[in-house]
Amino acid sequence: MSNWSRINPADTGAAGAPSSEVYSVQAPADGATLTKAAVTMTGSSAALVAASAARTIVMVSNAEANSPAAVDITGGTAALTAGIPVPAGTTIEITGKAAQSAMTQIGTNAQFLTVYTG
Repeated sequence: MSNWSRINPADTGAAGAPSSEVYSVQAPADGATLTKAAVTMTGSSAALVAASAARTIVMVSNAEANSPAAVDITGGTAALTAGIPVPAGTTIEITGKAAQSAMTQIGTNAQFLTVYTG
């Protein structure tokens, strides 16, 4: 299962956030070294990351100016209506055994997701 949450600025006292939600990005608790890659979306379901038994975390960030995207953490066909939503300006974090799976993504053609793995 994914491990991510949205924090409402009203709950944290945050002000002036570029979107309606504030996200906290911290170093992984297990000390994993993160690598970064840009994944260009094509409008069709495509690979996000290959399976890796050594991976403990996958963070997926959708740029503020992008359209919505979605991630399928089972590696099946990703669909905007049947995946973990990644709205514009949002970052999700997937940890544990789920982070080891092959994953797919879908989003608007020529836009991109930034993916951190470790």
